[in-house]
Amino acid sequence: MTMTRRKAIALAGASLAALPLAAQETGTLHEIEIRKFRFNPPELEVRPGDRIRWTNADKAPHDAAARNRSWKIPILDKGQSAEITVTADSGGEYFCTVHAFMLGRLKVIST
Repeated sequence: MTMTRRKAIALAGASLAALPLAAQETGTLHEIEIRKFRFNPPELEVRPGDRIRWTNADKAPHDAAARNRSWKIPILDKGQSAEITVTADSGGEYFCTVHAFMLGRLKVIST
């Protein structure tokens, strides 16, 4: 191994070590599609650090907000997406604030 390559590897390792733990571990990305005034899937098991992306496939605008107010995504028009990073308090029922009959549930499981 050349000296330049050793320096590059050492520098890359040092840069990675300097990142916060959350930046190093991205978790699993879960997709929820909003279609026909429903969240699909309606229930999802997630872990802290996972990400959830909602994509609106309806013509109507939708959002999603936790009943416990721990998170909320903005109102999405057709084709738009938004995501959150799951925390320990992200679990429970959520709903569309525009169409309150639309319900979903997140179950946060510890690692």
